[in-house]
Amino acid sequence: MNRTLKMILIGPLQMDEEVLRPETSLEDAGLDSLAIAELDLLLAELGVALGEDRLAAATTVGALDQLVDEHLTGR
Repeated sequence: MNRTLKMILIGPLQMDEEVLRPETSLEDAGLDSLAIAELDLLLAELGVALGEDRLAAATTVGALDQLVDEHLTGR
């Protein structure tokens, strides 16, 4: 998992690292719409401007990780 994303999820968003498996749905991981909005703000502070809609469209932790990673690597 991307280190930046992982630090945000287990740090400010206080998510349990055990649920951060690629196949876990965002809902099962505890990422509701409020958490997605906060994640969007925290990522934007680090220069990763994706938008809430794109983040919420990632249905699993793995898809979210891929989205952030692709943005950071410029793919």
